[in-house]
Amino acid sequence: MKEMSTSGKIGRWLGYIILLSACRPAEQKELKIPPLPNGEQAVIQTSLAALTDAIEDEPRNGSYYFRRAALYEQAHRYGESLQDINKAIEYRSTNEAYGRYYVLRGRIYLLQNKIDQAYADAVQSEKLGAQSAAAYLLRGQMYAIKGKYTNAMNALKEAKQMTPFDPQVYYWEANASAGLGDTAQAISLFHTTLQTRKDYIQAYNRLTEIYAKQRDFVTAKQYAYAGLKIDSNNVLINNNLGSIYRLSKQTDSAVYCFQRSLKRDTSQHNLNYELGRIFFDKKNYWTATPYFEKLTTQFAKYPDVPELLAVCYDLTGQERGKMESLQAVLAVDSTDKKTILLYEALNRRITYKRRQMVMDSLATKKQQIINIAPVEIRRR
Repeated sequence: MKEMSTSGKIGRWLGYIILLSACRPAEQKELKIPPLPNGEQAVIQTSLAALTDAIEDEPRNGSYYFRRAALYEQAHRYGESLQDINKAIEYRSTNEAYGRYYVLRGRIYLLQNKIDQAYADAVQSEKLGAQSAAAYLLRGQMYAIKGKYTNAMNALKEAKQMTPFDPQVYYWEANASAGLGDTAQAISLFHTTLQTRKDYIQAYNRLTEIYAKQRDFVTAKQYAYAGLKIDSNNVLINNNLGSIYRLSKQTDSAVYCFQRSLKRDTSQHNLNYELGRIFFDKKNYWTATPYFEKLTTQFAKYPDVPELLAVCYDLTGQERGKMESLQAVLAVDSTDKKTILLYEALNRRITYKRRQMVMDSLATKKQQIINIAPVEIRRR
């Protein structure tokens, strides 16, 4: 038998709401119940426990799931948040203004980089009439990402009226302006973003990209350095700075930036290619080889890699061993396309090398014949 009734449990967490939300904006009260001060893990756990108790007593109450999903989102527990918001949508009340449910789920999808799902929820929240700052911000973000820049600007204008000091609104408004081709306005809005929040690292990265595109590498580097002071391992800024260094023929610095970024995120195939090409162009074939080897599943995207890798094997004296290993793979699966591509490239390289050796040998013999001194024939 339970020690506390459902109404008693609800009253307990409502007490937390009243105590903790007195000074919070209305928008945050709506989406974050109970609103929590940063770092108060004990309060988070207590509030989650209270909502969990309420859900156990009323397992088909969508409102409870929505409130717990918002708490999980605040605690960065996105998987649990998504589970709960799906339940909230499933058990929603027909007379409830539940457009906010789709706003919350769209935010979670966006945090998980599920762009299509986030966009669908943003559109659905608009159809359901959700008009909160969070709803307009989500729609502005998604329209900007999808390239619908005018729609994005309209949504962000509404968001800005409700939350005039939110750096996210200025940041996405800047992205929409850049998409519309108004670079000067975009730069101004990115500066406003940084005035509102100095550590908004995405704004530093976008300013780096804009000035690099204008080939103003000095200014681009300044914004990149400022961003790296906040996060020295930021992947996007290191990538952009590495590209700037490479365009400036400062390959050692480019290698440093690319390697630091790749260490943070090893799935960046483009960086393996960039590093492989840098070392290949510097005739450092031993160092280039492992970078190209990591692209053996990406031949469709990087079609010159088999030939580059074959050259590396050839010039480092590894062709025999590599040919044997490729033949072993093909003996097991003769349809492995990536192995076939590399085998054919290396075989072409070896054949060309042998043919060239024969041609060089023949040329040498011909030269020797030409150089033989004529013999004087005397008649007897």
